[in-house]
Amino acid sequence: MKTIYSYNIHNIVTVASDGELPELQPFLVKTEIVEPTINVRTGQPHFPKKNEKKNENYLAYREIFGHMGFEVGIEMIGDQVDVVASPALHMSPHVLYTNVVEPILRWTFVRKGYALVHGATIAFGNDAYMITARTDTGKTTTLLKILAHQRRNHDQAAFLSDDMTIVSPDGTAYTYPKPLTISYHTLRAVNTDTLTASERFSLPIQSRIHSKSGRKLAFLISKTHLPAATINMITQMLVPPPKYFVDKLVPKVKLTRKASFVGMFIIERGEEQITPMENGEALKILLQNCEDAYGFPPYEDIKEFLYIRDGVDLREKEHEIIYSALGNKPVSLIRSSSLDWWCQIPAFVSDELANDCSCDTGKSESSRQREPAIASM
Repeated sequence: MKTIYSYNIHNIVTVASDGELPELQPFLVKTEIVEPTINVRTGQPHFPKKNEKKNENYLAYREIFGHMGFEVGIEMIGDQVDVVASPALHMSPHVLYTNVVEPILRWTFVRKGYALVHGATIAFGNDAYMITARTDTGKTTTLLKILAHQRRNHDQAAFLSDDMTIVSPDGTAYTYPKPLTISYHTLRAVNTDTLTASERFSLPIQSRIHSKSGRKLAFLISKTHLPAATINMITQMLVPPPKYFVDKLVPKVKLTRKASFVGMFIIERGEEQITPMENGEALKILLQNCEDAYGFPPYEDIKEFLYIRDGVDLREKEHEIIYSALGNKPVSLIRSSSLDWWCQIPAFVSDELANDCSCDTGKSESSRQREPAIASM
């Protein structure tokens, strides 16, 4: 009998899988969930024959290797989603989660009245700040460095999420503590003393393959007729991505379950600039960053099936949730050529945190514009 892994995500969405999904490990529960929101199992997906009546609630995706490659079937059964993944795909759980389960989770959360947003979130007390950026800008490095400088008993910074944050319409941020992917440019922010000898040995190789250049190559392959999802699956079988939970990288880090949004930062590379941003423009950037996070196969083939449900476009509902949560919160754009966002962001929170910052930004207190004006929607 197969072991069933059950995950309960804040009592909002539940997942059951006959294979482990490492990204969801913080939500693992001991009691088996009998009727999960999303059920993931190993098998051979059904592919309708030409003369078979089309099932509007079922979609199957396969590449040229069939059962030996990336192959998945997704069926909507009422409020439940049933996923059948090929045995080969189950052997690459990071790809199964990232390329199949997470897109399903995104739109399932929207159906439940929440949004799964592509942004890191850090809390100071009960105040949550989202940090969003294009993929591979330096969001993870920024978060790790802020947390690494906030480990004393009286410090307030706490980790909610690095990559995805669950957002409710009332402005509450719920933790989504996926393991952090340490790409090549993030290596300098990692204290390798916390890793084992074998982890330290393999990390440079893993981080190079799963770096910005590696993602760019994968994205280019996805634009060809090559079996991009299968290539990605095999690559991650052979060289798993370097993923570590935050408390492994930052020992004694503070964790929190939820906090209330009070602001957002958009970080970009470029000539030094700190300026308030109009909320509507900022949220368009946030939404675009969300789309960029789902840019790999088979998302283009399955996205419309996932977000059009019973004639309702869940994209509109997702926008409403995000605008309700963040639409009246101050937003600051921080551009940096030296990638020192980690020591600029604390200055917006409090003078004490600003004084604790150990890098010299070369900016006066007034130029930080710590309380950007709130633009109306």
